Amino acid sequence: MKKEVNIYDFKKPQRYSTDNMRFLSVISDEFCKSINLFVAYELKKPNIVCKLERIEQTNYEEFMYMISNDSVIIEHAIKPLVQGLIYQLDKSVALSFVDLILGGDGIVDDHKRELTEVDKELISYIGSEFLTKMHIFEGCESREVSNVYTNAGSSQKYPISESVIISHMKMMDGDREIGKMSFCNPYSCLEPVIDQLESKRLFISKDKEYDFEFTSAIYKKIDGVKTELVASLGNVNVSVEELLNLKLGDIITLDTKVNEDIDLFVGGSKSFKCKPGLIKDKKGVVITGDTKKEA
Repeated sequence: MKKEVNIYDFKKPQRYSTDNMRFLSVISDEFCKSINLFVAYELKKPNIVCKLERIEQTNYEEFMYMISNDSVIIEHAIKPLVQGLIYQLDKSVALSFVDLILGGDGIVDDHKRELTEVDKELISYIGSEFLTKMHIFEGCESREVSNVYTNAGSSQKYPISESVIISHMKMMDGDREIGKMSFCNPYSCLEPVIDQLESKRLFISKDKEYDFEFTSAIYKKIDGVKTELVASLGNVNVSVEELLNLKLGDIITLDTKVNEDIDLFVGGSKSFKCKPGLIKDKKGVVITGDTKKEA
């Protein structure tokens, strides 16, 4: 079986379209939000955030000039069609993530220290934790981390003229910048799915998949939270004088009838209509409908 040969003009390398760039910009922004949710709610460090700065199209040689040689490179794939995508972290960012995972505050003074095998394993875990939750193209099954390189030089594998889109991101601790991160997407890697790099496809996919995932994550966070339920039998307005003159046996007439539904307040907000009654030997209510929530 003969394989088709793709003709490539090195003098005029193939380039991404404007919509392709917009698509990858949205993906990168969602990636930063995913990191921020993880750091804020799982690691309890809401002051540390990642932000998308800008996105640009250039060549692979320029990308290598932009990053420092001691950058950590996480190579990842979208199986089975896309291979060799690059997630670059400044060493300061990589060490901050490691410190956060180990229970620290994310502030690392010694950015020049050599990365240990434990560091590498934790960085691989971090990459998997974030990258595998990103958008998956049609015809692909999953994202996975392929390799972790502790210096940029050992990861060079593309022609210098290869067109790439770079998403520039930064990690902040309040007003202090910890370091930079970036996605480098070589054209040859995403060429098998280039027709799917349309922002309209992403928003359709996002409505169908991401909303459920995000809602599910929120549900898990609040599932065990306790809240106050108050069933109001009714209301009445009385003067201070009448209140002070109340005696044992006095009857107070409420503004509701015996057979009427009463209001159920959840966390101080009117949320449901219900009927009072008995559940075995305890007093309780039966929900009969919901109502527009009001403070």
